Amino acid sequence: MSVYVKPCADCRRSRRAKTTPARKRKVCPDCRWIAIAPPSLARKSLGVFGTKREAESAVNEAVLNAERGIDLAPSRVTVKELLDRYLADRESLGRGAKTMDEYRRFNALYIEPRLGSVAVAKLRPGHVSEWIATLLKEGGLVLKNAEKGRVLSPKTVRHAFALLSGAFSWGTRVQLVARNVCELVSAPSVRPSEAKALTSDEITRLLFVSRGSRWGAFVTLALTLGARRGEMCGLNWEHVDLEVGRLTIRQSISQIKGSVTVKGTKSGRSRVLPISRMAIEALKTQKALQAEDRMRAGALYRDEGALFTDELGHRLTPRAATNAFARLAVKAGISTTRLHDTRHTAATAMLSNGVDPTTAAAILGHSSPTVTLQIYSHLVPGAQRGALDRLGEHIEALAATDCNQIATTRRLAKKKARRSGLPMVAGTGFEPVTFGL
Repeated sequence: MSVYVKPCADCRRSRRAKTTPARKRKVCPDCRWIAIAPPSLARKSLGVFGTKREAESAVNEAVLNAERGIDLAPSRVTVKELLDRYLADRESLGRGAKTMDEYRRFNALYIEPRLGSVAVAKLRPGHVSEWIATLLKEGGLVLKNAEKGRVLSPKTVRHAFALLSGAFSWGTRVQLVARNVCELVSAPSVRPSEAKALTSDEITRLLFVSRGSRWGAFVTLALTLGARRGEMCGLNWEHVDLEVGRLTIRQSISQIKGSVTVKGTKSGRSRVLPISRMAIEALKTQKALQAEDRMRAGALYRDEGALFTDELGHRLTPRAATNAFARLAVKAGISTTRLHDTRHTAATAMLSNGVDPTTAAAILGHSSPTVTLQIYSHLVPGAQRGALDRLGEHIEALAATDCNQIATTRRLAKKKARRSGLPMVAGTGFEPVTFGL
């Protein structure tokens, strides 16, 4: 067992400590024990302990951790090493390439430059609070050799804090970290932002400038379906039934630094959606456009079966769709150049016109109606106002009904019931007749 005595000051001064081997020394209560990892773990120091039993337990625990893939002593693990291991673990669990790219970017820009060299055993809640304040005030690294970055929004800082907290939570589960210090720190408060939707005039102008271009069908489908950018680029002709008027969203396209990959939808489920007559006509136009491209390109044309393609038949990428929409938005003179705002526009139109959140969530591909309400909660009061206005109009119409006519009708019904010997039953929604009471 790799444990050694660390003699106290009195024992060090004694002659016995100088002549007796370290393994055979008798210790006094003031002496301590040093735990050293075995040679298979590069004989790393595991710390100093009060008793021999505690030191031996530390060595045994280090061996067990090494068998589970944790071969560093917790006292020596830095925040950088913890994040690297955590990101490797997330990637092994099948996290998306785009998600992992965002994790690594946040780590490289905001966490590692300021906290990377700190040992996790020495990180305190005060350090994390100071780190949050620094990011809000000075920002993180933007360029490789930059000393200071731009000021970050509370939302961005909150995402960085969530990544750090997730790494420490994972570290506690694998016994690499004693506790999650982030649990004692308050995350930056973020004011919920309302989704940006196009006005009716902006929709008209956008459709006008896109009509006749390669992006006419794409814009029409984006506005009438509210699908995500990657889902639009991932559509194939085999997913569309023009005769029935139905479209199936089964996959999505992800693009990271020029690399394009096909993955499942964000919710992990496919969804079958009916499409409008306007969308059907736009898709027929798109099919005719691809036929013209095939004739012009000849042998150079590559038919991948994609719904939206370039002149040579290659599937359109999300980045190309974003850039094209920005150009169309500038040409149309609308208030936004974000392609994702077409999704907000579709959701806004549905909820403002009385579509219930459950149906809207199914169309948009949200995991639950709760997500829809969180994003578009500012539209719910307007929908409630419309529903209550219609209810008020109905009650007002009932109140304007001639009460004398109602009384006459009920009196005649009572006489008829008496002649036939049937008991008198009050009408639905009214109190029983109580004459003379």
